[in-house]
Amino acid sequence: MNDSPSTQSKPSGRRQWPDYASVWRWHFYAGVFCIPFVIVLSISGTIYLYRPQIEAWQERHYDQLPVDGRSPISLMRQVESAVASVDGGRFVLAERPHAFDDSDPTTSATRVIVDRGGDRLRIFVHPIDGSVLGTVEEDQRFVRVVRRIHGELLLGKRGSYLVELAASWTIVMVLTGLVLWLPRKFQLAGVVYPRWNAKGKSFWKDIHSVGGLWASGLIVFLVATGLPWSLFWGDYFKSIRKVTGTTHASSHWDNGSPKGEHANHEEKRPARSGSPPWRSPIPDPSTFHLSQIDRVAPFAQSLNWLPPITLAPPSNGGSIWTIKSETANRPHQQTLRYDAESQEPVGVETFADRHWVDRVVGQGIALHEGQRFGLANQLIASAVTGMLLILSVTGIVLWWRRRDSFGLSPPASISRHGRITDRISRGRCIGLGLAVIGLTIYLPLFGLSLVVVLLLDGLVFTRFTPLAIWLGRRCAAVGP
Repeated sequence: MNDSPSTQSKPSGRRQWPDYASVWRWHFYAGVFCIPFVIVLSISGTIYLYRPQIEAWQERHYDQLPVDGRSPISLMRQVESAVASVDGGRFVLAERPHAFDDSDPTTSATRVIVDRGGDRLRIFVHPIDGSVLGTVEEDQRFVRVVRRIHGELLLGKRGSYLVELAASWTIVMVLTGLVLWLPRKFQLAGVVYPRWNAKGKSFWKDIHSVGGLWASGLIVFLVATGLPWSLFWGDYFKSIRKVTGTTHASSHWDNGSPKGEHANHEEKRPARSGSPPWRSPIPDPSTFHLSQIDRVAPFAQSLNWLPPITLAPPSNGGSIWTIKSETANRPHQQTLRYDAESQEPVGVETFADRHWVDRVVGQGIALHEGQRFGLANQLIASAVTGMLLILSVTGIVLWWRRRDSFGLSPPASISRHGRITDRISRGRCIGLGLAVIGLTIYLPLFGLSLVVVLLLDGLVFTRFTPLAIWLGRRCAAVGP
């Protein structure tokens, strides 16, 4: 960061604002709050990027089942076997990770999601003989735990708010870091690329500032595409869409508009994108016939959609089942509603049928999860999370090297030689100010937190001497 004080400035009793030290202090305080969260979210996010590979490895024993020339039993019997293995179990949905292929000597277990008093169980059923091979609680699966850490720090709603605040202030760190990075004179070394022969503070500073420069755009993109998961921003975004009339788009209906019984079975999307299928409402088993699933399954297999394919029973009774491709690559997800009585599809929705806002959000989430274009997407996203870790570590090292024996040791407002630090150019000041105003509109929770911080700084932090000294808002008294 270009934070060194100008040697040309003259002492003055009046301090000019904003100066580099002011921006540096905001950068520092944002880092104090964000870095612990950034480290946790970067590690958990990196793990979650490789969810398909992790799940495939964990469930490998269920995906190489010998067939021995036998044909699978009906899907209804497989579901009945799964439900019977759970006391008080209720069928939620069935999932086939791969299509059954007669030429393949092995097959994959059918996954049946069963509700047990509010807990969702994933039951692995052998499709040949219907035996139950294993059971695991959905919430206790490794990737689900990692996802909850990444999305809510295992703290529920409060954790989601903390994650959103950390994401918001991470953007502030990036913006203030860019202002500090902007060189006051043209040079390449230490600005565009690090000085590899530098030692001590200069080396760590170059890694921190130059690395932050090259990663800044991707970091902001990664943060922005993760916001649809958050509770506060998700509800805020939903409200904005209602006001602007961008909530819904028409689905493509194969047989015209749905009528009668079918009219009550329109696709209901969650308020926040990405609600997993196993959280679907629990259908009342008395309102549908499970035998209908054997009429739905062959049609689902004929679609040749990207797996896994889920089959969910009617949520409000009747005969309309939901077939869905739950592939991790969201632009390839599709949903079809199938009438098991007439054995005809009554409605289908592809990614292209969704509102353009939903398509943009879906593309962003797929990129955020590393699933949009395969391994390359995962590696690029991993590089960004890795750079976040490097920036966090180098920031801690830089602070550790200049810290005092007491307090947080934030950047001093005046240099040790008593010179006023350089003032930021008018253009940079306006740009930073507009960016912050834009953030308060785009991220209302950040705006609220900014107001709280400013009030605390003006009314609390400076009024209590020990706290003010510890926070670096006031200098400790020195002896004669």
